[in-house]
Amino acid sequence: MPRFSTETGPLRKKYSLWFTILKLALLFICLAFPFIAGNYYSRFAIILFIYIILSIGYDISSGYCGMLTLSGAAIFGAGAYASAITITTLKMPFLVGMLAAMVVTGLISFLISLPAYKVKGNYLALISLGILEIVQRILNDWTSLTQGAAGFFLPQWSIFGMSLTNYTKYYVVFFFLILIMLFEWGLIKSHWGRDFVAVKNDEIAASGVGINNRKFKVIALLISSMIIGVAGSLYASYSEFISPDTFGFYLTIFILLTVVIGGTGTLSGPAIGVVVVMIIPEFFNASPDLKQIVFGGLLIILTQVMPGGIVGRIKERFRAIEDNRHIENLGDRLPISFEKYRVHADGPENILVVKNLTKRFGGLTAVGNLDLAVKRGTVHSLIGPNGAGKTTTVNLITGIDKPSEGSVIFNGEDITGMEPFDSVKRGIARTYQHVRLFKDLRVIDNVAMGGRIYYTYSMADAIFHSRRKRKEEKEAYLEAYDCLKLIGLDSKSNFDPGSLSTGQQKLVEIARALCEKPKLMVLDEPCAGLNETEVAELSEIIKKIRDVGITVLMIEHHMSIVMGISDYITVIDYGKKIAEGTTAEVSADPVVRKAYLGEEVTAC
Repeated sequence: MPRFSTETGPLRKKYSLWFTILKLALLFICLAFPFIAGNYYSRFAIILFIYIILSIGYDISSGYCGMLTLSGAAIFGAGAYASAITITTLKMPFLVGMLAAMVVTGLISFLISLPAYKVKGNYLALISLGILEIVQRILNDWTSLTQGAAGFFLPQWSIFGMSLTNYTKYYVVFFFLILIMLFEWGLIKSHWGRDFVAVKNDEIAASGVGINNRKFKVIALLISSMIIGVAGSLYASYSEFISPDTFGFYLTIFILLTVVIGGTGTLSGPAIGVVVVMIIPEFFNASPDLKQIVFGGLLIILTQVMPGGIVGRIKERFRAIEDNRHIENLGDRLPISFEKYRVHADGPENILVVKNLTKRFGGLTAVGNLDLAVKRGTVHSLIGPNGAGKTTTVNLITGIDKPSEGSVIFNGEDITGMEPFDSVKRGIARTYQHVRLFKDLRVIDNVAMGGRIYYTYSMADAIFHSRRKRKEEKEAYLEAYDCLKLIGLDSKSNFDPGSLSTGQQKLVEIARALCEKPKLMVLDEPCAGLNETEVAELSEIIKKIRDVGITVLMIEHHMSIVMGISDYITVIDYGKKIAEGTTAEVSADPVVRKAYLGEEVTAC
């Protein structure tokens, strides 16, 4: 298990210094490059910069948000033609042409996002391939607008009435590259970027922390497409000639390869991928056949040896650079108690009321006519054998599944069929039967996701790294650290969740739920994977959660914890309630004793 905790500040600062020096050196080389290289290499660098912008745009939707599309070339081409037509036919300046490219590519993103509501993975890729074909047909056949296969000529590139030389073209494109990189950095290093990663990793868990998956997919595709539109506008004005065959399927594969080789979902991955894919083949220009063989071989080797891309391998070696700086050197931080999360009674005695709840899956009734009332500030356990309908019941309560009949009243409000991301905002937090952590986020990031519903800073604050954004981010991570400290996992804040045991991952889920400051916490088999000592510790944690007024609805098979901490118990079998009451009443029920609590039976 890797040893990275909160005590890695010096190492992170050391690595940060090295990489800062490297970045400054690269910036100096780029600024001086036109003066030390000939026209050929300067023009090559301009195309390279444009393709880096293109790959950055593509990576936001595919790498960070997990929406694999094959329409990158189509969007790039649409942006190029929109800018070219605006500049040439409408006689508008370059910046207006770029704005037109962003508008057109943004509209195309909505066409792609419509099916993204319901499909993903290979199906979304196939649908986006249809977008590529449609754009190709428009560019080739709408000759009155695009001039078809003959190509589209643009006037010499000018900005504010000044014609650009090769030198000024280089610096203009480089300027836009820096802008896009800064935009990407601000976006990804904020809750927006973490939300994209959460949607990519686990949509159910993402909705469970208040993320509207559909909304964020639309936003990711919109941002991605508009950045690609900027690249298309720059390409059209620089090239001064564009034709439909430039924006075909080969370019789509090129974009995909640059992101995969560089490292999907990384800030510098697209840039490194473009450099590798464009520069290495240049060494074999004298032997075109050998060039293709070497290029193909490199692709196979790199994807096998470095499945996370080049940047992914670098990040493995220099992990500490990403350790969270907000939780460094917290040895003198004041002690914290569960009292911080106290919930004051502000509603009816029964915080949760379920009436006639029914869920049918085809001809199977998983939950039938279930009535349930959970008193405020209690631990209410829902028990029954495997397949009794317990998880389906809490899925209906939290909005993951929609009931066939019945109603769910929470804190006096009807939330029947409400989306999970909305129920979270009303004060319902939950854990899952099978652990649902965001594997691409550190432990501290996972817990901080629980508090994302309390952020108030905007996307503009994120991009410009405003004071409000910095303040809220720091407070959120200190809050997450406090939650980890309460469950005894503060020393593992900067670990990857996959390096923890199943029991520890369950505890991280509880910490994330606690960070949401809920009124009702739904725990689905929290003891699964825990040993007896850990069960006893978790029992104390749940008692403390209850003692500060947070209501707990718990599904559990471990009868020692059920009988030890429950105020009320509901027993269900085949989706129907067969007993309910206090632990003493349920223990004394002859049906329950015979079915579940016979002396030969130690657990449900």
